[in-house]
Amino acid sequence: MSAFRAWQADLFLLEQWQEDSSLSMDAQREEILAKYVTLGVRGRQPYREQQLRLKGRSVQGLPSHSQELLNRVRQPSFERQLVDGTYWLRTCYQPFSEDSWAEVQSHIEGKFGRPAICNDSSLYNFNSNWEKIFLRLPQLLDCTCPTEEYEEYVQEALLDGIEAASLDPQAAEESGYDPEEGENPWPEFYSDYHMRLVAGRIHIVDATTLASEGSDAGTVLVLWFDQCGRVIRYSREPLEDASDIANVSDAMLNEFSCWANAHIGQSYEWGAPLGPPYENSGEMSE
Repeated sequence: MSAFRAWQADLFLLEQWQEDSSLSMDAQREEILAKYVTLGVRGRQPYREQQLRLKGRSVQGLPSHSQELLNRVRQPSFERQLVDGTYWLRTCYQPFSEDSWAEVQSHIEGKFGRPAICNDSSLYNFNSNWEKIFLRLPQLLDCTCPTEEYEEYVQEALLDGIEAASLDPQAAEESGYDPEEGENPWPEFYSDYHMRLVAGRIHIVDATTLASEGSDAGTVLVLWFDQCGRVIRYSREPLEDASDIANVSDAMLNEFSCWANAHIGQSYEWGAPLGPPYENSGEMSE
């Protein structure tokens, strides 16, 4: 039997799996994990608690039939691991991209050895639908702290942002906000709030990265996502810059321009469901 970690998503998958389903194995796995993605921190709390009860959080603490099911359903085995550092995801596999990809891969591996690179046309040919990675690596969304602690941590930053936004906007400029980037410096006020919502970051090598022409050709799409896989902030960075920040912790990146000047994700834009203006009550927008 394998000695993989039992991820919270694995435990949800085991609970939801139906051997008599009319769906194919892959289709049923994707359908179940798509539900898992939407749960959020509070919805995943029961699976976090179940995970903590397993010795070493290992699948070896599960019944043999559960281990066998995970071995069968969650393939390849690489996707059941979680490697330290930032994941790189290649989403473009068109013939024109091969030479460019070879250069990118050589650069990444030359700098980091063998980092976590998702590169397989049969698995990751997502094109612009990069978020499908969460149906293959759902553990990227797992929260390791108790729900109440997480919510208090995020709520505190949200209230601080609301208070800052109510004060002189020039305070944002003094903190480094460039007024030429937008008329309203609200992203600066909510920078800490956004950072506390970050579940992870992924560096995407897409068609633009691998293109030979275009204003953004050669740039890597750097994405910060929340516990449900929604984009909080995103930026296109030259390959060298994206490599330089790859192993820098997210908490430290609020000092970097890639974060401070990043675009805001659609769900977090002004007026969007998760964006400002927030209610005076300061309730979480999870």
